[in-house]
Amino acid sequence: MPKQSRAATLESKERKAQLRKCQEECQARCCRYITVYLDAPHTKSDFDELSWFLAHENICIYVEDRRWHLEVQNRCKHLRDDNLCGVYENRPAVCRDYDIEACEFPARPVHTLHFDTQEEFDHWWAKKRASEKRRRQRARLAKKRGVRKA
Repeated sequence: MPKQSRAATLESKERKAQLRKCQEECQARCCRYITVYLDAPHTKSDFDELSWFLAHENICIYVEDRRWHLEVQNRCKHLRDDNLCGVYENRPAVCRDYDIEACEFPARPVHTLHFDTQEEFDHWWAKKRASEKRRRQRARLAKKRGVRKA
């Protein structure tokens, strides 16, 4: 059997260390959900749809860097009980391209907004609508006052 080069041995050690971290520390968190981008909501229909998403189990919605995301918490069917990939050599490109250094462990990123339940979202939305209504009323009042002064 041919000897591995020093670089290959180092790469193999680094890979094993990364796999151990993934397997033991974060427990393959990236293999337990998927996230899709959403268009930012603007209309009542948009907000109703987001509320409807949250009426389902294992769903959350969050905003990160001004982008809206829908997260579906659902374990990959190829994730083995030992937290390693059962199809590692043939895994999809999205998995191959994932940078293990970008792992969210031990904590998730701080999101501008984060909703785990329909109630949380509906409460936030009601407050947003009330605030927007007050802002429009103040703007109309200011406009009327400006017209009277002229």
